[in-house]
Amino acid sequence: MTSFQGASFKPKALAKVLKKHLSKEQLGDLAELEIDGVCLDSRAVAKGVMFLAYPGHQSDGRQYLQQAVDLGASVLVVEKEGLQEFVQTSEQVTSFSGVPLVAIEHLAQASGDIAARFYGNPTRKMSVTGITGTNGKTSCCFLLAQALDFLNYPTLMLSTIGNGNPSALQPTSNTTPDAVSLQKICAEYLQQKNHYMTMEVSSHGLLQGRVNGVEFTVALFTNLSVDHLDYHGDMESYFQAKRELFLKKDLKAAVINADDEYGRRLLGDKKIKCQKIAYSQSGKQSELNVADWITSENAELSLNGLKADLHTPWGSAKLHSRLLGQFNLSNLMAVAGALGVMLGDSHKWIIALNSADAVPGRMQQFSADSKPTVVVDYAHTPDALEKALSALKAHCDTGKVWAIFGCGGDRDTSKRAIMGQVVEANADEVIITDDNPRTENRETIVEMIRQGMSNKETPYISSRFEAIKFAMEHAKPDDMILVAGKGHEDYQVIGTEQVDYSDLQSVKTLMEELA
Repeated sequence: MTSFQGASFKPKALAKVLKKHLSKEQLGDLAELEIDGVCLDSRAVAKGVMFLAYPGHQSDGRQYLQQAVDLGASVLVVEKEGLQEFVQTSEQVTSFSGVPLVAIEHLAQASGDIAARFYGNPTRKMSVTGITGTNGKTSCCFLLAQALDFLNYPTLMLSTIGNGNPSALQPTSNTTPDAVSLQKICAEYLQQKNHYMTMEVSSHGLLQGRVNGVEFTVALFTNLSVDHLDYHGDMESYFQAKRELFLKKDLKAAVINADDEYGRRLLGDKKIKCQKIAYSQSGKQSELNVADWITSENAELSLNGLKADLHTPWGSAKLHSRLLGQFNLSNLMAVAGALGVMLGDSHKWIIALNSADAVPGRMQQFSADSKPTVVVDYAHTPDALEKALSALKAHCDTGKVWAIFGCGGDRDTSKRAIMGQVVEANADEVIITDDNPRTENRETIVEMIRQGMSNKETPYISSRFEAIKFAMEHAKPDDMILVAGKGHEDYQVIGTEQVDYSDLQSVKTLMEELA
């Protein structure tokens, strides 16, 4: 029996794990071979483990078959297409360096199902909410996990800001973990009696099959705007990737933003067979022909948060949240939909929803006497920037709104000029700064941002700390400063190095230093 981080998993027969892909007859003598684990990373292979090897975006796992063998892999399961470049055989079941090798077509897409069977299909025993969209995924994920935790439903959260229970998140490198890691994490937390899971589902994760093998209960759509076009190519391809979540066969309900044009497309999509619940700040839209709606009215925004009257299929309730911004009202309504599907009557969950805090680094507010208010947010897309700045405007009656932002290097260049245009249109004072320049020339990034701005001389201060300091020294007490792009992150990628840096810590330090 193999143990991972305190969780134990019984060995499984190869025939059971590969059930959908090869019959016992095809496997022959290998059918009853027991494996102790499943692994995608050849460096992490241990004795008795099954190593899955297929082409990835950066390397081909089949290059590392010998390393997996040397570390004790009991069986190699590999992508069949192009296999002869690595193993001189056309057989589906053969051997490599004395270790059994099994070839399967489309292994990348199958790996989630294979891992799920080894780990006992953990999500089948959980209520799983998958959250997708361009902006708001992390906030909705964190809000929902907090609300469920508040109600004593131990919940596993998988998100950009970490994995685990919402009060004890562990850092993660991907929004959506790889297919094998995902199933392993779910199994570990299920053993710890977490029967609820809320997870961000990225478009990359959907296309690459990382969530294959996850049985979703609720799917939630926030919005769609320009992002990741360097990967998807165009908005339609980006949308179709997101749409895949709503076509999952086990889905009980889909909670969808009717205030978003792509959300309206999903609501009208006849191939989505589950219950559809629309949420909208502008009221019901009869042309959508949707029976179940979540709407709000009498919304009030203040520096203390937001209030609104919420109307849902499970009853009406008073929303009173500490969160800032009109867009967070949409996030709260989306989460209300997921809670309603799972728990029913709004009186069972409204207090829990009202008690939830903002995600660290998501519209996180810092204020002190005689100083401008500073808000740190993760906004790094045109849409998110516009929403964050609009939120500050709504709270800033007499002062100016400042914006400090940049664009990442070696990433989607199509959004840079748009972000410059959006910031110039929505902020009174603008400072461009670095945001993970990576290996790209910083001046090139800045010039691309300025292409969308009428002021081609918009100030650029390379150091984020110095940019924040300049704004805090020159802003007035009734001004508000948005520090956008990094949010919760505690690093800056410069060249190929990851350098320690935190906007949150910078603001805290400057609030004290500039006293």
